[in-house]
Amino acid sequence: MSTVSHAGPSRSEQNLHIASDALANRDTGAGPSSSGSKHLSSSPPSKPRGFRKWSMKVAGRRKARGRSSDKGVTSIEEDSGPRLPTEPYEGTDATGRGVGETPYTDGRIRVQDFHEDTRQEGVLMEHDLDRLRMEEGYEWEEESEDEVRGVAPDAYSWVDPSFLGTAELGATPTGSSSQVNLQNRSGGSSRRRSFEEVELPSPPDLEQTPKYLHPDDSYNLLLAYQATSESDHSHMYSSYLPTPADSGNIRNPNPEWYEMVDRSLSASLPKEEQNRQGLWWEMIKGEREYVRDMKIVCDVFIQPLRDCDPPLLTPPAKLHAFIAEVFSTAQLIYHAHLKLLGRLMERQRHEWPLMTTATDILLSTFLEIAELYEAYMKNYPFAEARVRREASRNAPFRGFLNDRNSVELTKRRDISVFLSRPVTRLPRILLILEALHKVTPPDHPDREDLPTAIEILQGVVKGTQPGIESAEAKIKLWNVAEKLLFKKGEIIELDIADPKRTLVHMGYVFRRVRSETNWHGWQDLHAILLDNYFLLTRDEEHGKHVVVSRPIHLDFLNLVAADGVPERRYDFVSRYSRRQIGHMEPSLKPERLMFPFTVTSSGGVNGRTYTLCTAEEWREKIEGAKSLRKFDVDSNRIMAVHTISIPSGIKEGLTGADAFTWHNRETVAVATPRSIWLGWRRDLRAFGELIRFNAGHISMVSIIPDFGWLLILSSGTLLAYNLRELMPTSEPSTWLRKSRSDASVLSAADHVVAFVRIGVTKGRLLVVYAVHSRNTHHTSLHFYEPLISSYDLSANPFRMFGSVTIPGYASELSFFRQTIAVVTEKSFVIAEPGNPTYNAIPTFSADITPTAMVVRMVATAKPLGMYQVGENDFLLVYDWGACFVTKFGEISRNGALFRWNLTPAYAVFRPPYILLFDEIGGRAEVRDVNSGKVCEVVEEKGLRMFHLTRIDQGLVGRCNSGLIQLVEVSASKCHPERRTTGQELRRRGRTPLLAVY
Repeated sequence: MSTVSHAGPSRSEQNLHIASDALANRDTGAGPSSSGSKHLSSSPPSKPRGFRKWSMKVAGRRKARGRSSDKGVTSIEEDSGPRLPTEPYEGTDATGRGVGETPYTDGRIRVQDFHEDTRQEGVLMEHDLDRLRMEEGYEWEEESEDEVRGVAPDAYSWVDPSFLGTAELGATPTGSSSQVNLQNRSGGSSRRRSFEEVELPSPPDLEQTPKYLHPDDSYNLLLAYQATSESDHSHMYSSYLPTPADSGNIRNPNPEWYEMVDRSLSASLPKEEQNRQGLWWEMIKGEREYVRDMKIVCDVFIQPLRDCDPPLLTPPAKLHAFIAEVFSTAQLIYHAHLKLLGRLMERQRHEWPLMTTATDILLSTFLEIAELYEAYMKNYPFAEARVRREASRNAPFRGFLNDRNSVELTKRRDISVFLSRPVTRLPRILLILEALHKVTPPDHPDREDLPTAIEILQGVVKGTQPGIESAEAKIKLWNVAEKLLFKKGEIIELDIADPKRTLVHMGYVFRRVRSETNWHGWQDLHAILLDNYFLLTRDEEHGKHVVVSRPIHLDFLNLVAADGVPERRYDFVSRYSRRQIGHMEPSLKPERLMFPFTVTSSGGVNGRTYTLCTAEEWREKIEGAKSLRKFDVDSNRIMAVHTISIPSGIKEGLTGADAFTWHNRETVAVATPRSIWLGWRRDLRAFGELIRFNAGHISMVSIIPDFGWLLILSSGTLLAYNLRELMPTSEPSTWLRKSRSDASVLSAADHVVAFVRIGVTKGRLLVVYAVHSRNTHHTSLHFYEPLISSYDLSANPFRMFGSVTIPGYASELSFFRQTIAVVTEKSFVIAEPGNPTYNAIPTFSADITPTAMVVRMVATAKPLGMYQVGENDFLLVYDWGACFVTKFGEISRNGALFRWNLTPAYAVFRPPYILLFDEIGGRAEVRDVNSGKVCEVVEEKGLRMFHLTRIDQGLVGRCNSGLIQLVEVSASKCHPERRTTGQELRRRGRTPLLAVY
């Protein structure tokens, strides 16, 4: 038996496989093999005769089976290897396809017809050998017995052509441990002899049970057909997946599809089908490289970060959070694509050389991993920024990244390259699928399936684009915020961490600065417009922005004029040019027109005005940012303004009001200069004038609901009325009218009461009224404990608890557990009922210099109130700002302070917010006491709040539209502790308040 064997770089080895497959089908009586799932189970009963292991060499050799002694005709047996055709066979149409054949029909049917026409009754003529020798330029020679004998078969280089497209090829081949000595084989005798004397080695035994073939093995198996030398392609499971470029044994390390198949096969296909097959092959190659890179992410970056000892980030919770933030769903994406690659390689291997479709595999995978990609792509900008930030601050982590940047691990690619791989992979697949759809025949099933896959990918890519843009804008905002430098001591909360915070615009503006030496001077400023603040900064080295003026909150920013007369600037720097000596020199234009616009902050004495020159775009940006800010605040209000309806019979001005609960109904008490009106809220018919004075001026009305007393301050005299007598039932017809003579006088006859407050101290609910001394600059405070009101008129309604005298004229006081804080003109005085000693605060520690900003504020600003904001922290509120003190009255937090955007005349503390009321401007600024953040601004024309007399009293005031009440929106949901405090205060103030001393 003789065999014809040939190999060479100009003719693909795959043709021999295809031809032998066709012959095997004919010899065994089987029909033509076709690609598809139904063919996977079919396999020939035995290896076809006349086939042997192909040995390849770079120089290329052709092996003849035998030659007659007279060098005439070479006899070939029926099962000998066929001669490959060089011309199209008869029976093809103009396109090179057989009659009735579709472009995606198995190409092995056509190759079989080639060989049936060219075999010429199983005899290969000598002129055919001569013609092949002349065409290919190779010498034909026989193999010696030494060359053939004892050569063990190689598991991957030996491939039975009849197994292509069958279950046998889908099985996992047995790896070969032997190494072929190419020198011994190529150096054998060149004498010619009959190949009938040579016994061919048997192919390796294949396992009967098909096993999963690793994608790398499938890929290398296909590449082995175009190898130029023998090599062991068995998969060694290296640390990362090797590519064909890693081996020098492959003629083309990354071949295209047309390089893998025979020229006659590709030439017989139409151009569209060639492109379609090439695109599927490109999809598989790209998927393999992508899986390899994602494996590097998992094995080279993520796992070493977890296993590093000592940890690069401490504590461990920070390390886990860092890995989750940076790598997100990368590991899940890797495992999903590894599975996808395996399925694609199996399909390609079973249907080689023409793949029918793999759209079904892609569809099932994309539906599973769409959410993983959405999460990863939206998080990608944050991941990249987080790595840069950590590398700049953490030297061990920076060294870890440098160690990864090697040829062996990452081929000197930075971590940012691997982090961006999932972001760029889906758009790449989308482009391939769109190209596939264009070249797919109309009658192919992919014409319906590909648009579905394209739609899924487009949805993921387009859906993540807004998230990516938002993340990039957020990172840009964070980078700007990190470079801001504020004045020392002042607490300015820009609320950068708010998810809604955005950087609207930033750029250079110019401010006119005139001096005696330079009348045409200009100052270049860098303006930054956020969605809540407008900042003016000055650029310094290392990219820092020094804030030259306190940021203006957008709620206080007003654009006054933007149509002023342009000014001419004569020192404008247009560009920088490099001189011969090497340094940069500014090039000055003769002049440039500067368009001014004026912005102001409405805040009384704290207000500022700036006239800046820049382009027209700043006006549009500021107006747009203010509109967005107003919409955001209106949608997320903290304090809502509720209108309280009052009878039209109240003609006099309102001097006070109180909202409380009586007989389980919402009740309102309204004070005018001469009368007190009481009634149910939202029921004007129930309102009535129950108390009427003929003389005097009523300045305050307050209720003690738990004890049933109504207090009135009229012309310096404190009066008390029994509420159970005024409103005995819920029926308005039973209510009684009272006069001045029916009241119980609480204050002494010689006392002119300045103000009244109700609060809890020393475990008791006390009524305190303040009296300013006429002859000395002092204030005396008198404490009374109320008793339960009854119908016994002879019983004393209040009991004297104590008194204290402090220096200065008091205007406000706050209650603590054992003490009270009294606000005077210049300071805060801490006193205790019944104890004549007192202390003035604040005091300063030695580390606070006399020139510190907090020292200047305490010396010049007007005190407004003192409030407890923490277990040992208290807030001193002034009309200029606020600072923190300890329970001993010493300035804390290194003298850090708040500065208000307006000039408040009155302050109210509603945990965790401090409300600052500007009676002139008719607005209120709401601040968070913990961070100093400006939460919102309440604006009502003519807003003027009535001073609170008790801590749980409602915020009632008047404005141009009438009587109003400020109510915290969803107070019980946002701050449940406030609800508990209010309930306990209504139960005689059982809330345990900490003492200052």
